[in-house]
Amino acid sequence: MSDYVAGLCHMRGTEIVPFETKTITADNDDDAVRQAVEWRVNSLTAIDGRTWLQVLLDGKAVYSQEIGRF
Repeated sequence: MSDYVAGLCHMRGTEIVPFETKTITADNDDDAVRQAVEWRVNSLTAIDGRTWLQVLLDGKAVYSQEIGRF
């Protein structure tokens, strides 16, 4: 099992910066992404503007998807 970090992120300049995060423990990348998507769906966080869902393992993105308004 590995610890991943799921984050809801906005662009600040040229950087993607998280504004809400959750630690996820998963067996593999696919399981971590599934848990991150479930977390996002069940989150009460309002999405205002362009937002990305990212999943990181040891500081490296294993998943990044724009989910906010275009």
